[in-house]
Amino acid sequence: MRYLILTSVKNEDIEAYIKSTNNLKIPGVELIQSPHILYQSVDEARCITILETEYITKVLMFCQSLKPVESITLTALIESQDALEKIEKFESEKKKTESEYQKAEYPKLDIRSTNKLEILPLVDWRNENTDLQTEVGVSYLIRTDESTILFDLGFNMVDTHPSPLLNNMEKLGVSVDEIHSIFITHQHSDHVGGGKWIKDNTFSLSGEQIPLDVKVYTPVKMTYPGLEPIYSPNPFILGKGMASIGTISTAMFNDDIAKEMGIAVNVAGKGIVLIIGCGHQSLRRILERYKMLFDEPLYGIVGGLHYPVEGGPVGFYGYYPHIHLGTGKLPWDPISVDELMENIDLLRSFNPELVAISPHDSSPFSLNAFQKAFPGVFKEVIVGNTISI
Repeated sequence: MRYLILTSVKNEDIEAYIKSTNNLKIPGVELIQSPHILYQSVDEARCITILETEYITKVLMFCQSLKPVESITLTALIESQDALEKIEKFESEKKKTESEYQKAEYPKLDIRSTNKLEILPLVDWRNENTDLQTEVGVSYLIRTDESTILFDLGFNMVDTHPSPLLNNMEKLGVSVDEIHSIFITHQHSDHVGGGKWIKDNTFSLSGEQIPLDVKVYTPVKMTYPGLEPIYSPNPFILGKGMASIGTISTAMFNDDIAKEMGIAVNVAGKGIVLIIGCGHQSLRRILERYKMLFDEPLYGIVGGLHYPVEGGPVGFYGYYPHIHLGTGKLPWDPISVDELMENIDLLRSFNPELVAISPHDSSPFSLNAFQKAFPGVFKEVIVGNTISI
């Protein structure tokens, strides 16, 4: 991905700025355009730099190393020819995934019920206990009468060992040994333990792959040392009171097709609780799949629904990646406030008694909108705070 960095530099600092930038070398960053000074009849010059890298973290390192500067503005770039090719690919994949979705037919699932359902956020964007680490990734521990499932594996953006996931598990008294199975919703870096694992079609709980002796369910074919993950694209029963709703494919403009699945839990006397990773499938399709598979009422929904409306969980020098990435739309056509409110109205029509939306891929604006729409029903997703049903 290419990024344009627009910096404001005092005229007397231009020479020092250019020298420091020319000497700036960051592994994994290619300088496409060295600092180019624009004419401007004010006290500060405007400098344009263009770089290319796979990771936004590298861009941040580059920006943080720029000195001396008054301000920095960051934006992503798409070359015109590249954009045309990507638009054509994106539109083709949209038609393909829509056709696949319309043809999908599955019988009702009889999953019985569980009396107990506890969802403990191990990784997410908010915490109240500063001993627990946060990041824009997701991992939940799901406990029912008979099962303990690790749902997604977080991001581990800076590739540490132990990872934020393992750190938080230790702080919360959660052992890898108590986990019966691992359920990966989709193959994105913030859900499989980091971007480096995707290249090898694998996953990890940390910066190093630790020994595992559990069942692992994946939405695409994946590997792991010493294990044979179970490729599970169709709906299936996970255990007493639990099922996967199966994968739903979504075309992504700047990425491969996202094949994402979620978990449905039937809580005795209450109904179905849907647990979602990112919600790339769209809320509409998730709810339609729920109606296809179950007759029980919808009690609630927990997890990510990807609503980066008017911002995102994080911004870097005025750039909010979530607005443009992972929406299933063109980058210059972000999810609007009207679309957000339409989706809220759709969910309201099911009369849920629990709505807990993850902050890892939605903006504060969107979270506030859900909270206002579901008074007394909305719960915050906070690392370390168990949601019990």
